[in-house]
Amino acid sequence: MNTDDLYQLAYQSILNLSTEEGIYASAREEAFGCVFGRDSAITILKILRAHSRKPLPYLLETCHKALLNLILLQGKEFNLESGEQPGKFIHEFRKDNHSHLTAPQNPLQKPWFIYPDGTMRNYDSLDSTPLSLIALYRYWQAISDNEFLINVLPSVEAGLNWIISFGDPDKDFLLEYDFPPTRQFGGLSVQSWTDSHQSILTPQGLLPQYPIAPVEVQAFAWMSLTLWAKFYQNQSPRFAQKLASFAEGMKQTFNKKFLLQDQGFYFAAQALDGQKQQIPTITANPLLCLWASDRDLGKTVSIIEEKILADFVTRGFLPDLFVEGAGIRTMSSFSPTFNPNPDSYHNGSFWPVLNGLVVEGLENFGFKKEAKKLKEASLLPIRHFGCSIELYNKTDSGYSEYCSPSGQVSCHTQAWSAASILDLAI
Repeated sequence: MNTDDLYQLAYQSILNLSTEEGIYASAREEAFGCVFGRDSAITILKILRAHSRKPLPYLLETCHKALLNLILLQGKEFNLESGEQPGKFIHEFRKDNHSHLTAPQNPLQKPWFIYPDGTMRNYDSLDSTPLSLIALYRYWQAISDNEFLINVLPSVEAGLNWIISFGDPDKDFLLEYDFPPTRQFGGLSVQSWTDSHQSILTPQGLLPQYPIAPVEVQAFAWMSLTLWAKFYQNQSPRFAQKLASFAEGMKQTFNKKFLLQDQGFYFAAQALDGQKQQIPTITANPLLCLWASDRDLGKTVSIIEEKILADFVTRGFLPDLFVEGAGIRTMSSFSPTFNPNPDSYHNGSFWPVLNGLVVEGLENFGFKKEAKKLKEASLLPIRHFGCSIELYNKTDSGYSEYCSPSGQVSCHTQAWSAASILDLAI
């Protein structure tokens, strides 16, 4: 497939996933054929970036509708069983087709909570709120629609207040999640983008003690607070200062708590556990902190201290993470929990969305050579599979699709993959 074919493939995939409810994460007949907050926000952000270089007016309408639907689904009350909290953005919404979660066949799996209207709304996602807030800001920035802004500001403020209150319950400038032991219904034990249970096990194969603070979510929250603090400088200086101060506290805490040295380079731990101790597994997630950046006084800044940015990049391209013809792995091949097999979901597999975000992050900071290298490596598997594939694996014998022990396979029409391909193909 040439670049034009890739672009058309991605564009058509997004159209196929656009519904009245928003942008589905995958085709309806696939595993994730419904609205996911995290997926929707990243898909919108990638569409907006592509639009900044090649106008996509129809897809902008899709983004508009999807954002308004995310606001409709935003948390309004406290519900322990679904994870709902005021201001928190949705993780997963299903009007129907949810029996595999709400009436599971496996007796060991707790059914997920169903609301009185028959819908399944789950809020077990720590990053859907900051990502949705970033998407709302970037959309308003792209279209300069003040009517849209006025309509969404109450939701924006609710989301920002969620970050600095419920997102950080112990007030230590870390966003973290837990799974309440008193909860009767099921849900997600891992609430970051690599949300499979296996992705965050300790070297001994155990789930870390709650609460867990994932590395990339700190950067997403820092970015959302930083962007909206700039907006509120003229609207509400006191609120702006509150947001900026919290963002600065997050940056200081991040660089104090998360940094480690690996193979002679500064990098970051996968997460902090309930004792605020590092989970030192080497993953690609610290590279997402390059994506979560902002321009300030003509300079690109992120939650990472400037003096160690180059170390992050160099470490990300060592062969245990970067693979020619595939991209950057989700997890280092040196990790005790690395899985080289086709059933690896987040433990060493390759995700177009991850690679697309890292390419953008590299470009943000002027690492053009590395961005080009990763872009070329990322597009080769897409050409091989010929679809907007969710994830894949690569061995010496070639590419393989993900396939779980239960038979679940990679989705072939995945929204954030399609949006990432759209951006990479322009």
